[in-house]
Amino acid sequence: MIKYVVILFLFLFPWMLYPQTEYIGKSEIKHMNWGSVKDGWSDLFLLQDARIKRGAMGRLDIRLADNSPMLDENTDILLNFDNCEKNKIRFESENYRAEEVNIFPSEDVKKFGERSAGFLHYQNTVRVMPLEGSIFFEKGPVKSFTIDFYLSPTSVHEGSAVFSWHAPVVGLNGGFAGIKAFFQDGRLCWLFENVFQDRNGEMSDVLIGENSKIRINEWHHHALHYDSENGLLTLYYDGKESNLRWITTDGNENSTLLQGVFSPYLVIPFVIGENYIGYIDEFRIARGKPCFYLGNFRELGEIKTNVLSLESKGTKIVKLRWDSIEEKGTAVRIFYRISDVYFLPEAERTEFTFAEGTFPGTPEWIQVRNNADISEGLRSGKYFQWKAELYGTEGIYTPYLLSLSVVLELDFPPATPTLLKARPLNQGISLSWVKNKESDILGYKVYYGTSSRYYFGRGSDKGNSPIFSGNVNSFIIKDLKNEKVYFISITAVDNADLESGFSNEVIIRPSSIYGDE
Repeated sequence: MIKYVVILFLFLFPWMLYPQTEYIGKSEIKHMNWGSVKDGWSDLFLLQDARIKRGAMGRLDIRLADNSPMLDENTDILLNFDNCEKNKIRFESENYRAEEVNIFPSEDVKKFGERSAGFLHYQNTVRVMPLEGSIFFEKGPVKSFTIDFYLSPTSVHEGSAVFSWHAPVVGLNGGFAGIKAFFQDGRLCWLFENVFQDRNGEMSDVLIGENSKIRINEWHHHALHYDSENGLLTLYYDGKESNLRWITTDGNENSTLLQGVFSPYLVIPFVIGENYIGYIDEFRIARGKPCFYLGNFRELGEIKTNVLSLESKGTKIVKLRWDSIEEKGTAVRIFYRISDVYFLPEAERTEFTFAEGTFPGTPEWIQVRNNADISEGLRSGKYFQWKAELYGTEGIYTPYLLSLSVVLELDFPPATPTLLKARPLNQGISLSWVKNKESDILGYKVYYGTSSRYYFGRGSDKGNSPIFSGNVNSFIIKDLKNEKVYFISITAVDNADLESGFSNEVIIRPSSIYGDE
């Protein structure tokens, strides 16, 4: 009965029959991970035209960066809030001056660029003084202009103002004049009070609101454009017309135009975010016809790591695998390069020519398929770098790189050589041992000396200790002194220059009497 149990056991577990030496030289697999909540994107050298953005469940994704609005010849002022601080905003305009800033800069809730302005309590405002040369201070009739911005409100309570250049002025018996954009019945409305007048100087107030109700906690683009040539006042929502009104005597297209004139006594800052709760980004006042920036992604972004040091020259890249979202023609492409010698992370493919020949410098990039074994031309090295290229589609769609993992095959030093034996020779020693099982053994180093574990022997026919024997299992050293004791041990060396530990030590004396010829 016991006999049959043993047979069955060996049939089910045949590996129990294998000698231990079968496992010598087997490599270990290691993973290097980037992305996700746990790993993050460390060791990055380059993040060009790409951005790390927090995604679902706190995940860190990489996507193409968006192109922020740029100043042009028609821009009177642009507040993109990219470099804003709690009490400071930066902008390039000689026509305006920041008077008071009290905001919450947000890097998490933003539309474009690096930050947006958060207005999280009623005291948060931005006050900017129009100066001579600005649209609001031009003499004569108001010319065509556009005011546009992105809003992500957390509340649309009645009467809260997004933009206001509106106050009592002299000559109107305490009446108000100016422009105001505020919430009314869940919509963004614009009020022009004592701005437009007929030929007799009779003032008319204009109130116009968007047709769509405001959505909470969503970014949307809002714009107002006034065309002074035909008297058309148009509101836009996400780039599309939302409402319009003819600024004429009877509100019809072909009637007499009312003329826009800003009161010269309205010498106050305009206010952004008066009692408004939410976020504002890319606030702009421009001259002329509307040219809205509704956002687009760059066509190509690049991510590149630093040159990473691996454990040994024999480390191999088995595969790279990544999670990504590639829709609407977008794409993620991954490359790696590896070398025995260090190279600069920004360097591209180079070669160096010497008298002895041409030698490779910076290694070339190798493109890989996702989660595919790199079987052909599997390369090893100590220094490794990967890069990702992100391709967008028509400036509208971006891919997302969610995570990336590199699978490495570690190359450990060879196993210690076994069963080292020595025979005396006349003025020499004959050595033999069992060859290692690893397939990448370059050879063996023979260490000899006249003290135990002190292998600094000199003067043999093969040179000083240690002596490289090549990939053999026996070796003869001559030109030693007879009857002098020698202590000898060997190590194994692989193709990656990794060296094993010392073998057993043998002690031998060359002899003209007891040694072989």
